[in-house]
Amino acid sequence: MKNIKNKIFSAATCVAVGFGFTSCNIDLLPLNEVVYENFWTNKDDVESVVASCYLGMQSEGYVKNIIVWGEGRSDNVQIGNSSNIPADLRYLLQGSIKTTNGFCNWANLYTVINRCNVVLAEAPRVAENDPNYTESDLHINIAECKFMRAYSYLTLIKTFKDVPFTFEASLDDNQNYRIPQTKFETILDALIADIEGCKNYAPNRYSNQLHNTGKITRVAMYSLLAELYLWRASDANLSKDQQNAYYRKCIENCDWVLNYKIQQYETNDYQGLDLRTVIDKEVYGEYGYPLLAEELTPGTNTRGPLATNTIFGEGNAFETIFEITFNYRGTQTVNKAIHDMYGESSDIQWMLTNEKVLETVPENSATYSDNKLFSVPSDYRSIASFYFNETSGGYNIYKYAVGNNRAGIATENYGRVGTSYIASTRTQTFSHSNEPNWILYRIPEIMLFRAEAEIELAFNLDATAAESSESESPESSSESTPEAPGEAKVRKASVAISGSSLSTPDDLKLDAFNLISAVYRRSNPMVKSQAKYAPAQPSDYSGYHKLLMNERRREFLFEGKRYFDLVRSARRAGNTIEFRAALTAKYSDAGAAVANKMVQLDFMYMPVAKSEMKVNPELIQNSCYLDELENTKN
Repeated sequence: MKNIKNKIFSAATCVAVGFGFTSCNIDLLPLNEVVYENFWTNKDDVESVVASCYLGMQSEGYVKNIIVWGEGRSDNVQIGNSSNIPADLRYLLQGSIKTTNGFCNWANLYTVINRCNVVLAEAPRVAENDPNYTESDLHINIAECKFMRAYSYLTLIKTFKDVPFTFEASLDDNQNYRIPQTKFETILDALIADIEGCKNYAPNRYSNQLHNTGKITRVAMYSLLAELYLWRASDANLSKDQQNAYYRKCIENCDWVLNYKIQQYETNDYQGLDLRTVIDKEVYGEYGYPLLAEELTPGTNTRGPLATNTIFGEGNAFETIFEITFNYRGTQTVNKAIHDMYGESSDIQWMLTNEKVLETVPENSATYSDNKLFSVPSDYRSIASFYFNETSGGYNIYKYAVGNNRAGIATENYGRVGTSYIASTRTQTFSHSNEPNWILYRIPEIMLFRAEAEIELAFNLDATAAESSESESPESSSESTPEAPGEAKVRKASVAISGSSLSTPDDLKLDAFNLISAVYRRSNPMVKSQAKYAPAQPSDYSGYHKLLMNERRREFLFEGKRYFDLVRSARRAGNTIEFRAALTAKYSDAGAAVANKMVQLDFMYMPVAKSEMKVNPELIQNSCYLDELENTKN
């Protein structure tokens, strides 16, 4: 018999009190005397360790890594004025990262991965011995753990590229944990196969909304699959046919999620909440997507940005698919990562890069333009996500830090990003006495996943047709003629219209434009009276790509997405041109060495921590960091 490792047992004994994960179910024996085989006896034991997996995702290090890796390295933020900012974060924000930087530490994610591996290794044995632990219970736990494991691995490869990869549980000190890195693409293939095999194990829904968004559901499984396929397709080394196959799989999984949420709205079947009272009827009527309304009646807002408050203030909203939940029925776990990173009173103050911030523009002269992130004064995302701090002279991030966000409610200031009114209407409350949750997936992301896949698929098909036409007759071309900007036909995205039914490049481009427009319109209700505030349908790939990237950036400001969007785009293009254009100004103080490295694709990824290189001789350092003296192996 073997004694359970302390690090596993101490996590495994915690059980959920709601979503607080605060009590332990075994303290009869000292940790070094608890026999591992005696622990895995019944359903409660399994669910205790599953709860510890959720707890691991709640940890400060797990959430902070997502923020720093996915947002801190992006062009959305720069160093704030706080004197308390840790040196490691300061260097990272400047682009000067050494292998001794604390944010190279991947331990928090591997902790979650190993807890999931332990459950997946032991739960089937418990199911054989405990009749109360049913096949349905087992399947749900398998889906939960495989989701959390896959999401953690996906985050690791987006951040580090090639990483150590195993589905084997780490159980005792006699095992060999010195394993080499596995290739990015190989890990993606394994994760796709793993989630495909269990995507229908998770329940469609639970009995209450907090569980529907705070635990893994089937909608979350399909959302993760959509992202996995999108990343797999975004590889310049694949043929267009290979890319297209993955893009179609992404679209297929997006369809499943969107159709499910559309059906929920159309049947008004949602835990007692009357969805008809909170959904943006203008957006739904025109595009068919059930997004929460910022204003129930365009132009008459007196209650603040409703969707923003519901999604980021109250949390666990209809629009959310899965979020790391920190507060439930009074059992509160502090989201310290948000406290540290966002808001005015935090130790670390970040600011939106100044050149991207909308200046006050008179309504009669503003027109939408993709040359600026916020080009019109009506976008709630430029009002409710950050504000100008007159004391520091910068823009503090308030998207998660403000409960009951009252931005934009005064008629004379409607839609303005001024200075005095923005600063005077904010109070930091951290989600109406609750802790802010951290959202991983919500409906707009699935819509924009589908739009991205459709754009890439459409232009791949155009290119293939053009190549085929040129080989047959150099004087002819089958490339379709795009519709003139502004003349796109609205196509409602109901259950009957799925992405798989869109076969021509023009249909795919139109649907992608409508998906992007629907997300944009929800945050810009003034478009109804100011048509010039809306984007026009692009005419070429560059236009579609820029519109998509800008819309993702606006919609997911400070949600840990932007840097990874730039990485995915660079992988697809096979170069860092767009990546460098976005980050050169931010990293200007880092010096010529960093500027030269930005040409290399590997610069996009973090180095392996020096401490990991020391204990695991199988690891290979990121080539962009091999010139550091500290990385030289003896």
